[in-house]
Parts: sequence; structure tokens; C-alpha cells
Amino acid sequence: MSKKKVIKTPILGVNSKSYMWGTDLLEIAKYCEKIAVENDITVTMNIPIADIYRVSLIAPHIIINAQFMDPIEQGNTMGGVLAEALVDAGANGVILNHVSAKPMTLSQLINAIKYAKKSGLYTFVCADSIEEVRIIASLHPTGIICEQSNLIGTGIVSSEEYIHSTTKAIRDYDPNIIVMQGAGIKNGNDIYRNIKNGSESGGGASGVFCCSDPIAKIDDFLDGILRAKKDFGSRIYKQEV
Repeated sequence: MSKKKVIKTPILGVNSKSYMWGTDLLEIAKYCEKIAVENDITVTMNIPIADIYRVSLIAPHIIINAQFMDPIEQGNTMGGVLAEALVDAGANGVILNHVSAKPMTLSQLINAIKYAKKSGLYTFVCADSIEEVRIIASLHPTGIICEQSNLIGTGIVSSEEYIHSTTKAIRDYDPNIIVMQGAGIKNGNDIYRNIKNGSESGGGASGVFCCSDPIAKIDDFLDGILRAKKDFGSRIYKQEV
């Protein structure tokens, strides 16, 4: 297993969902690689599985996340996404439990996290309610993406109360888990505000890929990340053993 890439907070997250793929996505990845190196920050890209290998060849300094994996081990299943195959393709992590992905039971999610960790993938797990945040925190993933599903893609960010309560719930279980507040982020000021209130990352999907100039929007998000890093500091994520 190769050595994991270092994660430094605050993280800039770029999630293409199914908005972009192929050659166009490679151009975005090249730019994300550039700003990661120039600003000494961690940039994550959550991208389609079919693009992982190509992006990994041109963006060695960003964290490449698969948008999904199945809770399966090597064997006689067909059509599933295997953790080991993601690693071989160049993935560094995986997004789990997103509301728009194939749903998992709690048992399946537990197994997915276990298999991902065993294969050397970072695990970034989505959670909606405070109760769900507590359950997922007890599983000790790399990071928890706290986002109320009814706010995704709306341009309305989570309340300060939600950010404070979910952050506390995570910290009470495991202070090493990266707190990631999502949903509704539309600009760098939203990112700065969320980090001020406890988040350790900021970024978006529709906020980037549904606008007329994704690169300009990434620059806007980057400004929020850099201002927050200057004002609130940074930490290096402690690698899982």
C-alpha cells in the first residue's frame, strides 16, 4: 500500500457529481492541482469513477475521491465498485452515504468504511441530522460531511446552530475527524463563515459546475479558504493506523 497523501485543513472541495466528466473535467483538475501546489493547501475532487485514472496522472497533489463504492470484497459479484480497484485506479478516498448516491443500510455503511480503510482509502461520510452525525462519528471515518439534504443545491447554507451542534457531536466522539460543512455554499464568504463556525473545509458541486465560469468560482472559493486559513489556522490530519 502506498503512503497516503497528507491532508491539511481547511480543505477546498470540488465535487463534479455528474455535471462534468472527460476532457472538460481534466482541465478543472489541472487548475485544482495548480492552486493546491501554489497555495500549499489540500484540494479534494469528488469525481466520476471513469475519470479517476486520467485525473490521477495529471493531478498528483490533490486528493481524488470516488463518488461511491460498494460494501463488497473481492469475489464473484458483478457490477460493484471495489475498494481495491479504486486504489489501483488512483483514488485516494471515497464519498459515502450521499443522499444522491445508491442508498446503504447502516450495516452496509459500516462494511464500506471498513473495506475502504483496509484498502488505504480516506473515508468521507455524509450525514444529515444530528442523530446521523453521532452514529457516523462513532465509526471514526476520516471526515464527516454535515449537510441537510433539503439545502443541497439551494444556495442556502446551514444555520450556525446546525454547524455548532454537529461540530460538537463529532468532536465529542473523535476530535481527529475532519468536520466538513456542506450544502448551499455559493461563494467564498459562505466558506469563510462556515469555517469560522467550526467547519474545516468548504466547496461545492452545483455552485461550481452550474455557473458560467467554474474556474472563476473555484477562485472565489479559494479566497474564502485562504482567508479562513490565515484567520483561524490549519492542522494536519493524523493518519489512521
